[in-house]
Amino acid sequence: MLLPTAPALAMRELARLPQPFTTSQARQALGTTRRVAIPLLEHLDARGWTRRLDAGHRTVAR
Repeated sequence: MLLPTAPALAMRELARLPQPFTTSQARQALGTTRRVAIPLLEHLDARGWTRRLDAGHRTVAR
């Protein structure tokens, strides 16, 4: 379970990454496991905060 502030905190870290970023880069920046990172990234995609470009890359929606 993630804290309610997790998406906003994650966005701060993801915005600092070179764009586009890989799932692995996001996982490392967030200091978490792939098991946690994937659902979090999918949640951010669904909110429109990030955008999945292809199977391995995402970008922060500006």
